[in-house]
Amino acid sequence: MMNSDKHPDIKSTPNEQPEEFIIPLAEERIEIEKKQYVKSQFQVERKTEVKKAPINEQLISRQAEIKHVPIGQYISDIPQVREENGVKIIPIFEEHIEIVKKIYLKEEIRIESHESVSEFKSEETLKYQTVSQKRISTDK
Repeated sequence: MMNSDKHPDIKSTPNEQPEEFIIPLAEERIEIEKKQYVKSQFQVERKTEVKKAPINEQLISRQAEIKHVPIGQYISDIPQVREENGVKIIPIFEEHIEIVKKIYLKEEIRIESHESVSEFKSEETLKYQTVSQKRISTDK
């Protein structure tokens, strides 16, 4: 049998298996720890300012003029609503009883449109905001 400082004794006989010997192993472990620290800070400032905004627009106004135009004649068919030279014409009729029934065109309503353009100017106050930031370093 051999004996050495580095090897344990293993006893064996000719027909037997050697005995097992367990050698304990060293184990290393790692511990990790996280820490937060402030590296730098920012200061944010918001302010509201005003500015004048000019308004320069054309405003369109439309007026309607209604005219009653007497016609005073008998017609054979009822006329339809129509438009002539930008004037809408709405026929107004009535039936008269005679020995023979006829359609009498009493009057027409004519609607004309007139436009006028006027300048509109104004100045209004509008608010707007700006943001500025300033870095405050805390590095050491």
